[in-house]
Amino acid sequence: MSTRMILSISFALFVVLGMVVYVLYDNSRADTTMKNTVETGAESGAKLFAANCSQCHGPQGEGAIGPALNRDEWHADNPKYDENSVTSFIRNVLQRGQYSPQPGIQMPAWSKDYGGPLNEEQIEDLITFITHPDWTVPLRYTAAPNFLADIPANDAQKQQYPSTTAEVLAVKFPDKYGKLETRTAQQKQQLADDAKADDTQKGPASQEAATNREALRKILGNRDPNNPGEKLTGLKQMLQTKGCINCHTFGSAGSTLGPNLTEVGSRRTAQWLNDWIKNPSAMPSDQRGPNLMPWFKDDKRTDFWPMKPTFMPTIQMTDQERQQIVDYLSGLHVAPVVLPQPSGQSS
Repeated sequence: MSTRMILSISFALFVVLGMVVYVLYDNSRADTTMKNTVETGAESGAKLFAANCSQCHGPQGEGAIGPALNRDEWHADNPKYDENSVTSFIRNVLQRGQYSPQPGIQMPAWSKDYGGPLNEEQIEDLITFITHPDWTVPLRYTAAPNFLADIPANDAQKQQYPSTTAEVLAVKFPDKYGKLETRTAQQKQQLADDAKADDTQKGPASQEAATNREALRKILGNRDPNNPGEKLTGLKQMLQTKGCINCHTFGSAGSTLGPNLTEVGSRRTAQWLNDWIKNPSAMPSDQRGPNLMPWFKDDKRTDFWPMKPTFMPTIQMTDQERQQIVDYLSGLHVAPVVLPQPSGQSS
């Protein structure tokens, strides 16, 4: 074989080998790029989940007010994972929102195209996180609890301690101002005028409201604006001592890690709250919440999703302490929507 022939064959082999190496390197680079893209999207999605989703779906996607999102068939490494159907379904629900049978609770539309706060890239990052999840990551991005804000009064406390001049007048003179749910436009105006006049004169109703505000503040344990160094007392002290404010929101106080409890009495009974607080892990999954597929047929549940084990621990407390917390939580309701009535008419 001539030297020229040997050189030609060697060159050809070199070219083929170079192509093979390039293809392998290019595929490896593409895999690395894809992996980095997924990791970046999942990290961004975890931050969005912690800020917007964990209160309803649980800090680890286990389900709470809303259904569980930590579902095996939604994990991209599951052999049964169907990327097109899963991502399309999640995208539609995130973009448009979803009906909920619970009072005061509804999955909002998150896409800007439907009036929500998130752009298309953020929606896709959330989908990436849900389908490529590390459910420990959102815990790193939960906002620090707000211990300074006031906790709200529940319905029973509001009724016992009316804390505005108008509320005091309405309680003292129901025949004059009517009931809240049937109050006419004329009665509303009269109440507003009388309350303003009493406030201006620092009259008896205004003084009673001020006394009630202070009594209610002490019961709740909210801070004294004139004594910022005051020691924490009352209900707020108990909620903080037991760790409730570390995870949950009460009005403006607390954290976004777990469900917002500001109106929990509208969706949970006192007995349910007692059983749950006593031992969350013992609550049967079919009694934990709306563990249903987020669509309905004729307003009836059509299929169910199992809840995952709860993130909430069993908190040590006495029966009396638990009863105090349950009495407070069960009285936190959605504020009623009252439409104004024309003079002389009632609903």
